[in-house]
Amino acid sequence: MQDYHSPSDQSPDRIRRVLWAAFLLSALITIILAFCSRKEDGDISVEPSPTVITDASPGPAEPTLDNTRQLQHNANRPGFKELDLSQPVYFLLTGLDRREWEGDTGPGLTDTIIVAYLNAAEGKAGLISIPRDTWVDVPQYGLYKINQAYSLGEAYGYPGGGPGILMDTAGSLLDIMIDYYVQVDFEAFVVLVDAVNGVLVDVQEEILVWPNAEMEGDMKRLYPGKQVLPGNLALGYVRTRDTLEGDFGRTKRQQQVLVGLQKKLFSYEILPTLIPRLPGLYRDLASHVETNLTLNQIITLAWAVKDISPQSVQTRVIKEPLVTADINDRNQYILVPDLDQIRKIWQDMQTSAATAVPEPTREPSQEEYLEEENARVGVLNATSSPGLASETADFLLANGVDITEVGNATKFKDQTVIYDYSGKPQTVRYILSLMGYTDNILFYKADPSATVDVVVVLGADWAQTNTLGGSDQ
Repeated sequence: MQDYHSPSDQSPDRIRRVLWAAFLLSALITIILAFCSRKEDGDISVEPSPTVITDASPGPAEPTLDNTRQLQHNANRPGFKELDLSQPVYFLLTGLDRREWEGDTGPGLTDTIIVAYLNAAEGKAGLISIPRDTWVDVPQYGLYKINQAYSLGEAYGYPGGGPGILMDTAGSLLDIMIDYYVQVDFEAFVVLVDAVNGVLVDVQEEILVWPNAEMEGDMKRLYPGKQVLPGNLALGYVRTRDTLEGDFGRTKRQQQVLVGLQKKLFSYEILPTLIPRLPGLYRDLASHVETNLTLNQIITLAWAVKDISPQSVQTRVIKEPLVTADINDRNQYILVPDLDQIRKIWQDMQTSAATAVPEPTREPSQEEYLEEENARVGVLNATSSPGLASETADFLLANGVDITEVGNATKFKDQTVIYDYSGKPQTVRYILSLMGYTDNILFYKADPSATVDVVVVLGADWAQTNTLGGSDQ
């Protein structure tokens, strides 16, 4: 085993974020819904990876809340609608760039536009991404890019405001009546990803991303392969259009991240534990998420979609040849849609049979899980106890964990932390169990230069409580 030295530390983020996501779309995340951000007693410092790959009007009224009231920021919003799960239900999911609202520039543009459906009775769900440059007929205003519709609705008092006009516009494009909307801004997206300790994605090509919504600072390079992205890089990953596929590639990545988030939620069985906490989380949501769903409806939807498998979710991106690139008389780049073909594909998505997910014939053993993940694990000593890393490494090795690097951290730690660089949940769970810890000490980091998949940084708590025996090293 070769020595492994942790490079320079950065300032820890001591904020513990818990968010319940609700971008309801069948098994794709359940609905980006609520989050809270608060300090908690006993929260640990995060040992950052040294090279972590690390586009509403202002002043909304304070939202009020009860179980039957929508989370909305002003009166001109789509109203209450009864939830009938015996019929297909349609949702508009939008991401907003609130930077457009700074100063006196007026309402901003919608950066992400997705329409989702849920057919709970048949166990089906799906989503279709609409490119922001799609040339559509906006009710009362004529032809515009679809991402301009929201701004028109906010500026000119369309019934339901920006969400209302965008629901009507997207619904007209697909020839449906959209029932509900869920609107989030960039900060909510980052908090969502960080709340589940990052999202595992399979990057298909080398790509440069901005690590923050303001698109400032140094760009970060993501390399092909599976990796866990923290919130800021996941945001950059789904926002950038600087690839060969342009906006079409971006919409693919948005769906990819949504699927990854859904898998993370269900793989750790987070949903059932979060549902009872929704009232408190919902109350803390405030200015970053808006919806005409009530809390009661959200809880009902959560239980309705939690058992839908990701394999049964239909996903599509509206792209060529469903749209044709053109330049309009305002010298704007636009995508002219083929309405008949788009509507046919949308209908086909909803009538396709759900993909059956075979039941496993036998639960794999722990040894088989470890062998399948083949995780390389490093152990670092961040205490004043000499030899602690070697003792712990020997203990983990004896229990079947593949230890490839052992060394000393560069900074003393009161509490032990574990970093998962490559998405190895079974290995991490096993190590946590062996050491007697919960996943409160687990963090996900993206670092393509990392030489291990998982790093265990031993803190003073482990030095005081482990039963491995002393060492004279």
